[in-house]
Formats: sequence, structure tokens, C-alpha cells
Amino acid sequence: MTKPAKPAKPAKATAAPAVETIATDVGGVLYYDEPFELAWLQGVLELAGEADPTLTIEHFTAEMRRFYLQRASATANPGLYSPAGTHAWTSVRRRWADLAQLVPGAVAALAALAEHWPVCVVANQPPECEEVLRASGTTEHLALVALDTTVGIAKPDPGLLGWAIEQLGWNPATTLMVGDRPDHDAAPAQRLGAHAALVTPPTGWSAPPGTDPTLVAAYREVRAERLEVRRHPAADHSLHARDLADLATLLTDSAPARHRQAVAR
Repeated sequence: MTKPAKPAKPAKATAAPAVETIATDVGGVLYYDEPFELAWLQGVLELAGEADPTLTIEHFTAEMRRFYLQRASATANPGLYSPAGTHAWTSVRRRWADLAQLVPGAVAALAALAEHWPVCVVANQPPECEEVLRASGTTEHLALVALDTTVGIAKPDPGLLGWAIEQLGWNPATTLMVGDRPDHDAAPAQRLGAHAALVTPPTGWSAPPGTDPTLVAAYREVRAERLEVRRHPAADHSLHARDLADLATLLTDSAPARHRQAVAR
């Protein structure tokens, strides 16, 4: 008896989908997440060390590893060595604009996209994110900024993207969600019937001054392992690009004539 053939695994999307509107994440797309997380971890290390002088960097990095790899969320959270984590996160938020490191070419790429399509931000970020968007000149190209901390819905709940789409009167079927995480960006978009694009910018960030080198090395290892932990089937149905600049080139080159003509007018 002939066994039925196994269904082929879906291939990763390589052609640009039909897009009328674009939503983009911030962390990992417009600026790097890592400097904020490292500043937070350094703050937790210092505060926890004051409370427990016997705490070693080896013990702390082991706890950091468990903290990041054994929980679902990957946004820096005050749960590590609380209440030190809470106080350290408050300090990081005060320094948000100074800690921000933009992904090279990202703001220019977003501006180029905005010449062809309406663009909005949909992100899990603190309110201080908006200060960085304004200072970098990003806000002037955006139709809306939807943050979990202001809307009250956080990814991976598709409600955050859904809220933005509803506010703007967009059609999910022709909306592209750009992010760096298949579980937090691609999967929610696809649940709404929208398209998704995933970017993986080269590692161009630097650790904030004063960060313990051992902590930085351990953090880099954990970041690499988290990429494996975050593997998600949604990635197989997403468009892939190196960074936002690469994606902008791909989308612009394949845009319908009416979008290309919009720049010339």
C-alpha cells in the first residue's frame, strides 16, 4: 500500500505581498533593544549587590540566563531581583533618550516607505519611546504611534495591531507588519489576516558605558539562545529582509506604478 506523501513545509515568503499600508515595530527595527536591557541589568546588578554583598557576577549572570530563557516575554521586566529590578527599570526609563541607539539607515528607510505608503508604529515600548521617535525625525512620517503602555494592549495579543488598524481605517488584508520577532510581530499580524515581514539587523549596538564586561559577554550568549527559543511557524509565512533599509528597497522596487508615481508628484 502506497503511503500518502507528506505535505511539503511552507516556504518562506520571498516575494513582496500586495501592500497598501505598513505598521512597524520599534525595538529591533528602528533602534536596538540591547542597550536598554544591558543598562537595566547593570542597574539590577549594582542594586542587588548593595543588598547582598556576597552576590557574584557569576551567580547574577546565571540568574539572568534563567530569567530570559525560562519566561515567555522578552521585554525587560522588573521581575529579576525585585525590588532592585523595579528601581533599575525606572532609572533606565529616565535615560531612555540617551540610551537609544538607532539602527543605521532605519529612519531614512522609514521616510522612504512613507513616501509610498501610510506608516504607523505598533510596539511594546514605554512612553519614553515617543521622545526618541520625535528627536530622530521619525514621528513626522507616521500616521499613528500605538504603544502597549498607552493603548493598554501588549503584543503578542493581536489587539494592539488591530486597534491601530481600526483607528486608521486600514484593511488588514493589505497591511504589512514589520518586526523582528515571529512570535510577537508576525504571528499576531497573520491572525488578523495581515502580512508580515521580519528583519534581523546586523549587531551594531554597543554596551552603555560602565557595563560590566562579563555581564555583556553573558548577555550576548543569552541573546543568541533566545533567537532559537523564539522560533515560530509564523516565520515561514513572512517576508524576510536584513533590515528596514533592505525591506524598503524590496517593497519599493515591487510597488505598483501608482505608488512609484506618488514620489514624483
